[in-house]
Amino acid sequence: MKKKFCAASVFPSLLLASSVIFAASDGSVKQLSDVSDGVNQITQEQKDLQVKPGFQPGQPGHPGQPPKPPLPGGNPGHPGQPPKPPPPGGNPGHPPQPPQPPQPPQPPKPPVDTTHAYNAGMRDGSDKGVREGRREGYAEGINDGEREGRRNGTNEGDTAGRAAGYRDGYGVDQSAGTQQGNADGQNAGINNGTEAGKRRCYDAGYTNGYNYAYAESKQLGQQDAASYSNGYAKGQSDAAVMEAASGQKAGYQAGFSQREIELQNLSVAMQPMAGARSKGSKLDLPIEMARNGYATPEERQAYERGYREGYQRSYRRAYDDAKREGYNERYNMAYRRAYDSQYSISYRTGFADGKDKGYKAAYRTAYNSAYASFYEEYSNREYADQRALGQSNGRATGQREGFEAGCAEQTQRGYNAGYQKMAAEVYPGAFDAGKQSGIAAADKFYAENAVMKVFGISFYDENNNGKFEASENVMLRAEVSNFGFQMSDAVAITVKSERGEIVIRPDLRADGVAGRSKGVINMQIGKLFDVVAPDSDALVVKFMEKGRQIGESRQMYARTNPNRVAIITKDGTSIKEKAGWLFVGTVTELNAGEKVLIVGEKDDWFKVRRSENAAGSWTEGFVKKGKVSVQ
Repeated sequence: MKKKFCAASVFPSLLLASSVIFAASDGSVKQLSDVSDGVNQITQEQKDLQVKPGFQPGQPGHPGQPPKPPLPGGNPGHPGQPPKPPPPGGNPGHPPQPPQPPQPPQPPKPPVDTTHAYNAGMRDGSDKGVREGRREGYAEGINDGEREGRRNGTNEGDTAGRAAGYRDGYGVDQSAGTQQGNADGQNAGINNGTEAGKRRCYDAGYTNGYNYAYAESKQLGQQDAASYSNGYAKGQSDAAVMEAASGQKAGYQAGFSQREIELQNLSVAMQPMAGARSKGSKLDLPIEMARNGYATPEERQAYERGYREGYQRSYRRAYDDAKREGYNERYNMAYRRAYDSQYSISYRTGFADGKDKGYKAAYRTAYNSAYASFYEEYSNREYADQRALGQSNGRATGQREGFEAGCAEQTQRGYNAGYQKMAAEVYPGAFDAGKQSGIAAADKFYAENAVMKVFGISFYDENNNGKFEASENVMLRAEVSNFGFQMSDAVAITVKSERGEIVIRPDLRADGVAGRSKGVINMQIGKLFDVVAPDSDALVVKFMEKGRQIGESRQMYARTNPNRVAIITKDGTSIKEKAGWLFVGTVTELNAGEKVLIVGEKDDWFKVRRSENAAGSWTEGFVKKGKVSVQ
């Protein structure tokens, strides 16, 4: 049976905004959920039939009217399509369908007015934002006011209570402290002053007796003949041992050095040396939007936008106001309760503290005054018995220590005299004997070992034009002499660059040198990078034979590079196959600090080539000029 269309089919929003219970076209009663399902079905049919709002039944294109036949020749730009024939044999289980008539031209859709939807969303969102903002803000304000009021009330009650209690308790026991301090200070002043006075008199007597007796006794000790004789004998004994050993050592060193100079000054034969070897969230749709009939996508979006904006504005304003109201309401109550409670507790603590401090302050003042007075009196009295005792003890100690000091000086004078006399007799002979031993030791060492030294060490460029250029080999020249009589081991050579932009050959070494011979080293030690920075550098070389260093040198040199070098400035910089971005493959990616050679330019791109020392298998590519800095 064909459905009848009513005004609700044209205006679904009217249907949604009406009462909860509706009368259908066939006279039955439906609930809101049934109506909503019907609205959705009617809306879909309305879209299928392309019915414009305001059309009346009976108009062309409206249900109940046959479709208008197409215009002769069709619609320019929209030619009519002939119906497709059914597939051969039909679809099993489905009878063939009759051909469909051509669709009429589609009229343009009018723009949708979303103002009402946006305003409704703004109004609904604002209402909800106010409710939720006030509820949550008030609860938060109550919590904050309770917490801060309790904290501030406790802190300020503690401060005020302690101050008041301290002030009230400070003067309670001051009179008792003054009385006790006077008594204790007087007793301590008398006792300490008496002891200080006795000690002063004793020290003065001791010093007087000691100084006089020390001077007399020291003169007697300086004339003691036995002390001098003992020192003289000890000096001769020590010199006989020490100077003999000292002369022997000095003579040995002199003889060895003399013979070594003679052997090295003798000429050695020149022989060739082998060169270097190398081993190898989304918002839910509120019921208000469905109730108001905002069913088109534009109206839904406008409603949602207005709802969100209204909610956010209203929520924040209501939240702040409610939070402030709850805070003020709870803060004063919590503050006063905490303040009163803490004040009484802290008052008692402050009173006890003030009482104790007041007593101590009064006691200290009275004690110091009494002590100073009585100490001054008793410490300046004369104690003659202590003075006499000190003088007697000082005299005895001075006599003993003075005589000992004089004898010690006399002994040292004798020691020096005896040592010098014996040294003059022993040292020359010991030196001569040591010298002969040193010469013999040098002859033996040179006869049994290879004695290596390296001279004339220098680095030079391979083409010998005085320029150390990029990609050029660096050479080493040196002369190695063997002053010993035995064949040396191979000479290990270690070269290091301070800047590091050079490839050093591994395991550099030269053949050993025969006894009493010398040879020349002339070898390639490495190669400069093709992207080397034009700047000064230094090479350091060390020569080792049997683990001993036999030569060392450091040489500065200036590097040059005729090539243009680009330095990558950012990690992950792409090297492209061509100069461009669109549909261009990436050859490789380089990181900051890596260097490439510039071999050409095209617009905003450099054509670059991989360095000989760089990693990767790529050869050439293009890089954006803004991604590199030119060296």
